[in-house]
Amino acid sequence: MLVFVMAACFFGELSIVKPPAKEVLKGLFIPKLKGNGATGDAIALLGALVMPHNLFLHSALVLSRKTPSSVRGIKDACGFFLYESGFALFVALLINIAVISVSGTVCFGENLSAEDIDKCSDLSLDNSSFLLKNVLGRSSSIVYGVALLASGQSSTITGTYAGQYIMQGFLDIKMKTWLRNLMTRCIAIAPSLVVSIIGGSNGAGRLIIIASVLIG
Repeated sequence: MLVFVMAACFFGELSIVKPPAKEVLKGLFIPKLKGNGATGDAIALLGALVMPHNLFLHSALVLSRKTPSSVRGIKDACGFFLYESGFALFVALLINIAVISVSGTVCFGENLSAEDIDKCSDLSLDNSSFLLKNVLGRSSSIVYGVALLASGQSSTITGTYAGQYIMQGFLDIKMKTWLRNLMTRCIAIAPSLVVSIIGGSNGAGRLIIIASVLIG
């Protein structure tokens, strides 16, 4: 719900800054890459949108549903699972479009303060809250931070579940629930924690891009 609140804020900001619809549609179907690291950012965006490890999770969720044993029932179930995954990816696509459109429109707009110009020159997760100031005002940084925390928790949970099903299905490793959760979370968190301690917020932001490129 917190992530959807964040999405609503970006859509609200989208209605205020009003990016040119023609350019947005053109960018969707005729993408262009400019600037240093643009190719890497594009691959990272694809990886963050699709998150291939979630495909294992979606497949495993089929086992938790009561699917009729008939041929018609199985076909209908596969159709519903396809709609479910497709809807989730479509919503994620809309959110990404809103974020990118707002970022581009605000940062290339007129009457930007010197501080905002400096932020736009090196836009990252820890300084992007100003993009929502038209909707949220002074509270933009608080709501943005809470939504980032919720998004991180969501990614961690899905990653843990996906790892659990992979361990059970491919590696045939079975262990106690608390031990499995502890091990998978430590494997996921330890590298990020080390990089964050050594490299700070810039290092953590760069690690997110690298990880997204790898899964893309």
